[in-house]
Amino acid sequence: MTRRLPMLSAVLVALALVGTMLIPAGTARANGVPVPVALKYIDLSNWGPEDATGNAELMFAEGILRLEATGLERLSGRLYQVWLVNSEAGDAISAGRFNAAADGSVDFTGSLPPISDFGFDLLILTVEAEPDDAPQPTEDRSIGGYFSLVGQPGADGNQTAAGGLGAPGQLPNTGDPGLVSDLVRFAALLGAMFLSVFVGLRLGRRAA
Repeated sequence: MTRRLPMLSAVLVALALVGTMLIPAGTARANGVPVPVALKYIDLSNWGPEDATGNAELMFAEGILRLEATGLERLSGRLYQVWLVNSEAGDAISAGRFNAAADGSVDFTGSLPPISDFGFDLLILTVEAEPDDAPQPTEDRSIGGYFSLVGQPGADGNQTAAGGLGAPGQLPNTGDPGLVSDLVRFAALLGAMFLSVFVGLRLGRRAA
């Protein structure tokens, strides 16, 4: 019985490595490609100049939001707040607050919080009190824009069923990095198993 303990230990180590290797990597990983969002007065907008426009760039890998706009009203006692919204579920995450310049222009850089579910498909600006402790956006909605994270054309801003877009897809894997990652993990798994068995055999012979 004692002679089999080294081999049993090696097998247990190999099984533990198998379990570690087979844990799936997160499916909501950004591929580092910035996501552009065209901003305008959309179906959900109900506040501010209707001719205001802008552009935003979402860099999920770096956690950065860049936003430029023109034609917005400069606020007093309130601020604009950027929200990423899941238009189907209604979830919203803040990406920062700012004010427009006197000429109505905006040049803002914010931070994107860690996001585990990339079901977000809408970026919109709301007008919030300052200070503001409310965790949800107000009903005063300025310009916004729909975007897609699946490499497909985004919505044109018209509402569909359930007051939003259809169920969003997953992030694209440019160059299929998931396949490369799986091959690397599989190779590491095989190497670890062979090493564990080899060590178990050597230890078994010594114990004999």
